[in-house]
Amino acid sequence: MDLKGKEITPEERKIIIKLRNEGKTLREIGKFVGRTHSAIQRVINNYTSSKSIISKPRSERPSKLTAREKRYVFKSVCLNPRISTFQIANVVREIFKKTLHEDTIGKILKRLGIMVVLLAGSHTYQL
Repeated sequence: MDLKGKEITPEERKIIIKLRNEGKTLREIGKFVGRTHSAIQRVINNYTSSKSIISKPRSERPSKLTAREKRYVFKSVCLNPRISTFQIANVVREIFKKTLHEDTIGKILKRLGIMVVLLAGSHTYQL
């Protein structure tokens, strides 16, 4: 299994582009910078397509719930602050036919700005 190395810094990218503009080969640049020729080629291709040495942000995993479904979860907590994440997961399973773990519901609520407060084994939520 091939493991990826450290991300190439913007300073290294500047050096790579400068050396390429001077006519150096990929392997020569790789030896100078201490990277593989394929990593050098990737930097050069990214630079030629975007004209930027800054890395593109990594894409996130797609959300399990749509915006509409998240609003439904938010509304259900607003209407009943004592509802548990387990109960919310069951409602989502019944209505939207999606299986979610209680921890996932908790993370969604946290991102929506709702704090989960544990009180003697029961959950309550605060906006």
